Amino acid sequence: MPIELDFIKQLTTTKAVKEEALKVNKLNIKETYNSLINSAFLFGKNRPEYEKLEDKIKLTFSYLCLLKIMEGFSDDYEVEKQDIRDKARQIFESAQSYKEILREKNKSKCKYINPYQNLLLGNSASKTDIIRGYVRQLSVIDKLLIVEIPKKDIDPKQIIEAYSTYLLQQQSFKILQDPIEKRRIDEEILINFEPNQEKLYEQEGINDLSYIPEKDGNVYKMVNRFKDVIWFQKIGTLGYGYSFKDTFTLQNYRIRKEYTSLVEPGQEVPEKEFNIFTCLNISQLTSDPEFTALHADILFSDLNLEEAEKHNAGYIGEIIKNTNGKFDVYHYQDKLCACKEYKRYSI
Repeated sequence: MPIELDFIKQLTTTKAVKEEALKVNKLNIKETYNSLINSAFLFGKNRPEYEKLEDKIKLTFSYLCLLKIMEGFSDDYEVEKQDIRDKARQIFESAQSYKEILREKNKSKCKYINPYQNLLLGNSASKTDIIRGYVRQLSVIDKLLIVEIPKKDIDPKQIIEAYSTYLLQQQSFKILQDPIEKRRIDEEILINFEPNQEKLYEQEGINDLSYIPEKDGNVYKMVNRFKDVIWFQKIGTLGYGYSFKDTFTLQNYRIRKEYTSLVEPGQEVPEKEFNIFTCLNISQLTSDPEFTALHADILFSDLNLEEAEKHNAGYIGEIIKNTNGKFDVYHYQDKLCACKEYKRYSI
């Protein structure tokens, strides 16, 4: 478990005869820093390497903030503790704000943050690779901060940027340690398209909607890259007049996902159901492993299913093989409009 310490307070805590002294000097802070940085409790062998590096970075940054504030003071000149604590915490807030700027700079395929990119990892990095990558990045940041300590004129921009980078790396690591958060990022990188296709919706041209329910249809099964089980069953067909030669190409499916990858063995497996529209080539889906995997990992990803239900009236698009032999996801305007109109009439 990480040890949560307020290093600003730790570094400026000195005792008077019976209670905490109200003032502190630079020498007191240096002595306390040297004591903490060599603490077997904080940096002993029993803690994971990344936790020790996190605390070293927080401790050293806190120390540098206090040194910067007290530049020009002699080692024994005493200052009010609360005053320098407040000023040091303002620098921490500046680092937090700058982290958001760095995050915007590092945006790639993900809407908010690409944690793999921030840790200089490939998108398929294993759990061990992620920890090693995080430790590697923390080691660099730790060294960047340490070289500032002996300088007479500490560069506030340098230490703020280094600490902000640490905050971004830490956020990236936490995302990749959370199986649910990591899943969403993995899916967002994998599908590589905008699931929200509501902009294609135009009410004109969709007429004569008809829905034919289907009972006791075959139940099919597939497994995605995360080893989650996906069950799907056709429950109906949606037709829409003369906007397409075959008026019954929109198939309505019930999808049930069992998230075996998100639980430990023996735990109850969470499930989730979706009601969606698409056009599935069942014969190819049950005979072509690549085609099946594309549906399991992309078309039936949580991200695509959730966005389809939220924005596209359940229309998830279709996987089509192009003339170049590659598979792509297509969203057809007429089919999306038919789903939107059907949903509107059904309410």
